[in-house]
Amino acid sequence: MKKILLFVIGGMLLVVASTVFGQVQTQMYFNGGYQGNVWSGGPEGAVATGFYDGSINGVQVGPGQASPGMICDDYYDNVTAGEHWSATAYQVSSLNASNIGNTLFGSNAGWGNAFGITALQGYSALAYLANNMFLFGVGNAGLQSSTSQAMWYLTSAAIGHAFSINGLDLQARTLVTTALLACNISLSTYSNLMLYTQPFDPTGPQEMWGQIQVLTVPEGGTPVLYLLVCGMVCAGAVWQTRRHKPALARLG
Repeated sequence: MKKILLFVIGGMLLVVASTVFGQVQTQMYFNGGYQGNVWSGGPEGAVATGFYDGSINGVQVGPGQASPGMICDDYYDNVTAGEHWSATAYQVSSLNASNIGNTLFGSNAGWGNAFGITALQGYSALAYLANNMFLFGVGNAGLQSSTSQAMWYLTSAAIGHAFSINGLDLQARTLVTTALLACNISLSTYSNLMLYTQPFDPTGPQEMWGQIQVLTVPEGGTPVLYLLVCGMVCAGAVWQTRRHKPALARLG
């Protein structure tokens, strides 16, 4: 009986912990398609910008899909056509001081040295740009390209590999300024956004932003309460079954 209860409670705690921290392992796929312009203003030469096409946990993203694509914020790492990888997904509204360090660009020192802001503020600036691109960038290759440039400029500076802002187009430079001004917007505002990161492999495929809600974390800790109640009900059912087995056996 004790082993059964420990198994049930242990399973509850694992699921609750995953929900509390707003994260889950997610399968990513890039099919090689992109919707922005090619940009050559950075140190790595010609690179594709804008929405990237593929799938997130098997859900297709790209032109004609429910979500127009995924957005790369990571300039120096590369992803190739046909590549599959596993990422840790966070609902952006769940990012906070206790888990921001698990993201690819989650160093307070990096953002502080580059822009005098915290990592949370840095990700708020990135969230502003990603959200703006989902709202206004569909079918607008120019805005998509400028947004990618702005995000790459910010994250590259945050890891100490900044490149000249003069390589960005005029719209991208304006977006950098606007995003930094928006860095104090609470990340809880962006419950529509997901972040797919993999700090465990900083030289691997890129960190992405998207809309595929692989984990939903409503406000107020509701999922935790539901899980605890369900777990208690399951544990109670197991307990009652064990208690009544001898009596049922005697009926035969």
